[in-house]
This record gives sequence, C-alpha cells and structure tokens, in this order.
Amino acid sequence: MSASVEPVLSFGPHGEPLRIHRPWPPAHRLRHDLGPVLAHLAKIPRRRALVSDAVYRSHRPAIARLLTGFEWSLTARAPASGNLRAVCWNIERGKRLDDVAHLLRTHPALSGADLVLLEEVDIGMGRSGNRDVAAELAAGLDMDYVYANHEILLSPGDAFERDHGRPNTLALHGSALLSRLPIRRFASVGLPEFTDKFHALEKRLGGKRALLCEVDTRDGPLLVVVVHLDPFAPPRHRARQMRRILAAADAFGTRAVLLGGDFNTNTYSLGSKAGLFWNVVYKFVRFGFDGTIRQYMTPDAHFERATFRALERAGFAVDPFNDRTKGTCPYDISDPELFDWTRRYVPGPLARWLERRLAPYGGRVPMRLDWFAGRGLRAVQAQVVEDLTGPDRRRVSDHDPLVVEVAPLAADRPVLQRTG
Repeated sequence: MSASVEPVLSFGPHGEPLRIHRPWPPAHRLRHDLGPVLAHLAKIPRRRALVSDAVYRSHRPAIARLLTGFEWSLTARAPASGNLRAVCWNIERGKRLDDVAHLLRTHPALSGADLVLLEEVDIGMGRSGNRDVAAELAAGLDMDYVYANHEILLSPGDAFERDHGRPNTLALHGSALLSRLPIRRFASVGLPEFTDKFHALEKRLGGKRALLCEVDTRDGPLLVVVVHLDPFAPPRHRARQMRRILAAADAFGTRAVLLGGDFNTNTYSLGSKAGLFWNVVYKFVRFGFDGTIRQYMTPDAHFERATFRALERAGFAVDPFNDRTKGTCPYDISDPELFDWTRRYVPGPLARWLERRLAPYGGRVPMRLDWFAGRGLRAVQAQVVEDLTGPDRRRVSDHDPLVVEVAPLAADRPVLQRTG
C-alpha cells in the first residue's frame, strides 16, 4: 500500500521527476520478505555481475520499490502557531536508540521539540538491534513521522559494526522527520552518487536521498528538508547534491522552508586516495597545519564554498540558524573507529605524524559538518548540544544535535529569490 501521488512535477536542469505524496492510509510500514535474495546478492563481488544476475533481475522491481519507499504514522494533529523549535541529529544508525530516546524526552534543549530531523536511521539492521528506529522514537515521543529509505544493506555495517552477531532482518537505512505538526505532503529526491557503494566495505544497494515534508502551521505551510550529503565525495560533488535538493524544494512551491542535516562538509576529497593526497598537499601548502585545522570550523569559507553558495543563491540564510562557535562532530584521534578510518585512508607513517601534530590540541579538534538553513523564516535562537553521553559515559552518537528556534516572517516581508 502506498501514498496517493500528486501529478509529477519536474525540477533541475534535466527535468527530473519529483513525485509528491499525500499519505494514505494514516500509517504504513516498510516490510519485505527478500532476506534470502539479499543474502544471495551479498555474495556477488562486482556490479557487472549483479546486473546480469538472474535472481537480481527477477526481484529488481521489488528492490526498486524499497529503495524509494516510505514509512509513516500520522494522526489528526492541530497546526501550531508562533515560534517552532527544531532539532537536527545524525544519530549514528540509532545504535544507542534508548539513550537517544531518553535525551529527546528529558534534555532541556531537546525535549518538546516540534520537529526532529534525523539522519542515519536504521530499520531491521543487526547493528541497531533490528529495531525500527524512527517508529520507536516517534511512538516514545508521541510524534508523527515519515521515514524515507535510502539503501538496502548487504553487509553487517562498517568496519566497527561487523562483530555484533545479529543478522539483518530488513536491512534498511535512511532518514526521517518526527513532527508534532500535521504532515500533509512529502517526497524524496535521489542524490547523484560519486562512488558505487556496492563495492564499499559497507556494501549496499541504493544511495542517499533527501526527505522533504510539508507541515501545517497556523502561519501557513512550512517545508522541512532533511539532508544527508556524501562524505566520500569531493566538495564539488556535495554542492551538486545540494543543488538537486534545492530544485526539489522549489518544486513544492512552499514559501517558508527549514532545511537541516548532515552536510558532511569535511573539506576533504575522500572519493580516492589520490584525490585525498592532493587535497592534503594543497591544504598544507596554502594554510599550514594549524590553518587546515581552522578550516574545519569554516568549511564555507573555502573548500565547501560551492555548497553554501548554492544555498545563498536559492535565498537561504545560514549563519542566523547556527551557533558557529561550536563544532558538531569532533575528530578525536583517540577514538578507535576514527583512527581506524584514518589508517584506511592515510599511510601508517603519516597517520602517526598526524597523531603527534594533534597532541597540542589534546588529540581532538572540532569539525562543522551539520547545519540548518532557512528561507522565509527568522531564526530566534540556535545552539549545538555538545558531548551527549549515556549512563556508561560513552557518546550517544558521533554527531552532536543542533537546535534552532524559528519564527515566521510577516506575510508582507519579502523573501529572497534565486539569483542564479
């Protein structure tokens, strides 16, 4: 069963279709019985062999439906008026779901939010206990939700997610919006991929998508866009993904837009070791080591400038919606997962040199990867909630949540329009 679909609109330079859904029935779960099929596909080594595989070809329509599928639960909520508070959080798959739920219920800055934008949300993944992360969070917080699937995973997970001993049940991964406001329309837009994730350590089908949901307020409709850009691509490719998202947002025709998510503005080109090498050489020659570290907090100044320029040209403001004094995802050389990631991309001697150079920083430097942006809205207050930990004093997620309070602009106040 699926949502009813409005007439197809077009967006972007090539007229790509955007299908805008009106949810019906009030609740829908993404479920499948493709477990044996996925186990078979996981054993196929290369994309070329996959596309000619008879099992894959016979199940390709069902796989395609999952890769563009939604899950939702909506109730008859009343629109709110006045200021709204939004939280944006990459929850690292929801592996520590109970801690995430507790903080969203009880933390003074997070509890009672009207909107919660979530990235890295699992459904039926062994690494997160085979739970439906979005559905459980929404139920525990008494919120409506829409989940957009991005990928079907054919592996247990990334390097540090492979020894939990729990096979995946549904193997789905995507993003979600939780809302105390009525959700009237939604869509997702596929983002261009830079590398084929079928060949990655975290082997998967599909690719990143942006989730767009229109919610009702008494001040008029508000479009909420949940963004997760590609960390393993060069900055120019992330800008290309952002332009696709902005074109899709324009297709809704909604005046007020709140966009938030993990932009992955890491300032690096991680698509290849050669690209990374020349990226690092350029950084050190132009900025030096300390200057390179400073770039992590101001990615919009140079390396990731094209992504923010796209937002500016589309009429979005960024600075008022963010606390620029704090990072959102620290690089901590003492974190075994981060150090393993470094060693996979950086030769051993250089990794050890990096460890020594970071000693004056305590081995830990802030990075600004997560952002809010708004159009047709006024930011009242913005903050980053740093270093949230569970009862075991371990971080609940590798990212810190963002919080922003927004107010509607007066109806007669002009809204910036796209300039190019």
